[in-house]
Amino acid sequence: MRVISNSITLILSLASLGLHSVYALDQATDFLDLGDSALSGEDNESAIGYYEKGIAVLTDDESLLTILSLHTNLGTALSSAGNEKKAVDSYRTAIFKHDALIGEIVDRDMKKDANDLSAQAAFFLGMTYQELGEPQLAADAYALANTLDPYHWSSLANLGSVLHDNLRLPGDALIAYNKAFEILTQIDHEPTDAPHEPRYILSQLQYRIALAITYDHGRKCARDDDPTKEISCDELASHAFSLAVGYDSTNEAAKHMLASITADATVKRASNTYVKALFDEYAHNFEHALVSELGYTGYERLRFGFDKAFGGRENVPIFKLVIDAGCGTGLVGEQFRNVSQYLVGVDLSQAIIDEAKTKRPDLYDETRAGDVTEVFRAMKPVSLIIAADSYIYFGDLVPLFKSMEEGMEDGGFVAFTLESVSEENEKSLQESKPDWRWQLTPSGRFAHKKEYVERVSKQHSFHVVHYEPLINFRYEGGIGVRGHLYVIQKKADDRNEL
Repeated sequence: MRVISNSITLILSLASLGLHSVYALDQATDFLDLGDSALSGEDNESAIGYYEKGIAVLTDDESLLTILSLHTNLGTALSSAGNEKKAVDSYRTAIFKHDALIGEIVDRDMKKDANDLSAQAAFFLGMTYQELGEPQLAADAYALANTLDPYHWSSLANLGSVLHDNLRLPGDALIAYNKAFEILTQIDHEPTDAPHEPRYILSQLQYRIALAITYDHGRKCARDDDPTKEISCDELASHAFSLAVGYDSTNEAAKHMLASITADATVKRASNTYVKALFDEYAHNFEHALVSELGYTGYERLRFGFDKAFGGRENVPIFKLVIDAGCGTGLVGEQFRNVSQYLVGVDLSQAIIDEAKTKRPDLYDETRAGDVTEVFRAMKPVSLIIAADSYIYFGDLVPLFKSMEEGMEDGGFVAFTLESVSEENEKSLQESKPDWRWQLTPSGRFAHKKEYVERVSKQHSFHVVHYEPLINFRYEGGIGVRGHLYVIQKKADDRNEL
């Protein structure tokens, strides 16, 4: 095992170290077999001796595969014995032999095997140059390995590390990391030496992608599908860090960077396009997945908390106009139907509204597909807004609260839930950025700081009537999610408040 960078560890199998094919039984192949056996037993000195003897007896009509295997494996034995400079010579010789003789190979399979062997020699050469402190030569070797074998993902991963860490070329590193990630996630061709635990490697690659994106704070970013439209580099980086944590929940470096970059990042809100597409896709299975699989109870707990704000369910009045913001399939709307004179379900996804009508056909007096911030203003004055797990797609709460302030009648109420960060992440944020306000989590949802929510409420004429922390109100990967439950009221000038 070699640590190629402080983030990517590549585990090389004996098969990759001793890749060869025996096409003829002669002295050279006998010595190759003996050398491979010694190398697998970590007897480097004996392996070196056998490989050198095999090279000494090579004939003019020797198989190219045997020639390449002897020189490549000799380089590996020399490197393992600590003789890096001689290892370089062996790997380079293997590459030169390949270049000189590959044109004579007619058989397609044999040519591919020869290219693969030469790619391995170039890959090991790159590793050895890194050990010798020659990053540019290492980068050239890794690039050659990928040229010889387009599915050699590890050469691209190591190339990215050298370009980013040593040569300070984050843009080129980003290209290499992305190519490595694409190789491991495509399904058309088996990656060379595919990792046994791909999620770990995918996590590391996404982590390194994010580091490359954020290396130069003055750079500009755009998506591949629309290179003319500039977007926030922090938004792209936060997405990559989120993916890294999603692939490997133990990636502490990615967790820390995610906490740092998204605490108050320019990612202020999940786009309407993203949210609509998300719920359009999962509309049919949404409620089952949320309640049965993720153990979601926020919709019931929101009603219980609302009742507490009034001193008991028997004291809750009837509200003239109630908007279920982000209504989904009607889970929370159903909880508040008995206190709603006129109940309106609003969601970005028409598909999930249709699902709500199928599951609960008589629940809503009216439904609207659209942005809740626009509906609040259009339907004012609103008596009550209920929002169970729909405000989690807003990071910056100011535009949302401004729309509620404008659309809400004086003395009206808002009952809503939000997510909080994990206890561990909260401690990290307090140390790295104590004034954090919100964070984009690996789930793609936003988590908010309690003090921030209350500050924004006060700034927009709302005061907190009831608050309670939500513990394990849903589960992600078997781990309970923390959250907030709020009941707030718009201040009234000429009527009593709770």
